[in-house]
Parts: sequence; C-alpha cells; structure tokens
Amino acid sequence: AAGTMLASVVVALVALVPQHSLQAAQAGRSTVSAAASAILTSRSCNHLVSKNLHHSGVLGGMHSPQPRRQRASTVVMGRKFENNKLKMAKTALAYAKKASYIGKKVVIAVKSGGDDPETNRALASVLREANSLDVPKDVVERNIKKAMDPVTEDYKELTYEAYGYGGVGFIINVLSDNNNRATADVNMIVSKTGCKSASAGSVAFNFQRKGRLTLNKEITEDELLEMAVEAGCDGDVSLEQPDPDGRSDGEEVKCVVITEATELGALQAVLQEADIGCSGALVQIPLTTVECSPEDEEANFKAIDRLEELDDVTNVEHNMKI
Repeated sequence: AAGTMLASVVVALVALVPQHSLQAAQAGRSTVSAAASAILTSRSCNHLVSKNLHHSGVLGGMHSPQPRRQRASTVVMGRKFENNKLKMAKTALAYAKKASYIGKKVVIAVKSGGDDPETNRALASVLREANSLDVPKDVVERNIKKAMDPVTEDYKELTYEAYGYGGVGFIINVLSDNNNRATADVNMIVSKTGCKSASAGSVAFNFQRKGRLTLNKEITEDELLEMAVEAGCDGDVSLEQPDPDGRSDGEEVKCVVITEATELGALQAVLQEADIGCSGALVQIPLTTVECSPEDEEANFKAIDRLEELDDVTNVEHNMKI
C-alpha cells in the first residue's frame, strides 16, 4: 500500500511540471551530450594528429619518448675480466719460467767453470742475462750456492716429440736434473691432453734449430750486421718483431734476433758488451706449418700450456699456422 501511494505521488508531481520545461531539460541533456561527444572526438583527433606528426618527424624535438635504459652486459664484463686474469696468469708463469731457466743456467755454468764470473765467461753471460730479465739477485746467489754443493745434480737438456691435434708437431724442450721424472711428467701430460708421443726424429725433421735473442732495446739491421761481424758470425742473422702470443715475449722485449744455434753465445756476448740487455735461447723454427681448425688450435694451445706448467719444461715448439 505504501509503495502504491508513493508511485501515485510521483505521477502527480510529474503532471504538475510544465511540458515545455521537460522539453528544455531534454534539449539541455542532448546539448551537453553533443558537446561532450564533440570534445572527446576533438581530443581523439588531436591525439591521432600529434601521433602522426611525431612519427613523421615534425614534432620530433617535442615530447620525444624517453629511450629505455639498457642494462650493462655483465656477461661481456665477466669475459673481459676472465681474459685479463688469464693473460696476467700467463705473464706471471712466463716470468717464473724465465727465473727458473736462469737458475738452471747458473747451475750449469758454475758446474762447468766455477763460481767466479771473472774467469767463467759462461757465468758472466748468464749474470748479464739475468740482469736484463730483472731476475732477483737472491735467485742467482741461491743457485750459485746450490751448484757449489757436490750433492747437486747437473742439469741436462732433453727433447721430447709429440703430435697434437690436426697433425701438428710438438718439440718439447726440457732442462732437468732428473731424467726419469721429466720423462714421466711429460708423457703423463701428453696422454691426458689427448696428444700422442712420437718417436725421436719423426717431428724434429720438420724443424730447424736456431738461436733466438730477445733485446730490450731497438736496433737497426745495419747495427745488427756490424755486431754480427764483430762476433764472427758466418751464418744468417735476421731481425724480427716480438712474439707475445707465441713465445710470451713481454713488454720489455723491443726486438728479436734470430741467428745460427752455434753462434748464439758469441753474438749475445757482443750485444751485452754494447750495453744491450738480451736473453738468448735455442729454439726450433718450423720449416713448414700446418693449418688446423679453430677447435684443434684451441686444444693444441691448451696442451702446450699444460706442458709448459711443468717445472722441467723450458718451452714447447710447434708448427701451427697462426
């Protein structure tokens, strides 16, 4: 009953409102709706026009979208860090090998000619070489005392041959006071790295034994020829660039001299007398090189690194084409 009464009241009130007022109100609503629709349409058009202008470059300088920030590549930084760490480790290993090599040469020189560099030219040459390589004096003095001990065994040069990946040949140079230990260590690494031991001469025939001098001062070819004549060299003498990758030449090496193996000592003495710091070693230069795949090349270098980590191994020669 209450609901029926309320409905009757509403109908009565509507009837009292003038008809023209209702029409005006409806017209007002239509006008407002039309205006609102026009505004929305205008905004949409403006948005589309602005968007098209931005795409066309007309408003490129106005309200340009902010570029997304790109995160730094931690993978690249990590790889760079690992490469630097590996390079530093190789440099440290190369320096340690040089110091060890000098120590062994001191023992050999003292065993053969005594501990007085005034009368032992071989020892004097080794001392100058140690100075050019910045080998600490205590290393030299310790090995001189070691060599004077009758119990100390003399070092002997040994050469091992092996085949790496892709038919690459290895010449493994060893300077050891224990042949059995050196042989066992070399054979173990050759086997573990997937290489194969080779019989004597099967690899060496493709190499030529030469003398190699690393100089801490640049010289010209004319200066080299003059010193070679003074040293009495009859064989070929050549000037080359340092090889930091293949032979671990440090930053102190400014140039390299290649000479005959039998004339290495004489030329080194003349260079040292001219106040040119130098370090000499007998090396194997390949007559022909072997080109192998990147995978085989990487495997070969890993095997070489493992071999050169051995205390008795001086260096490893190869005939890979780099």
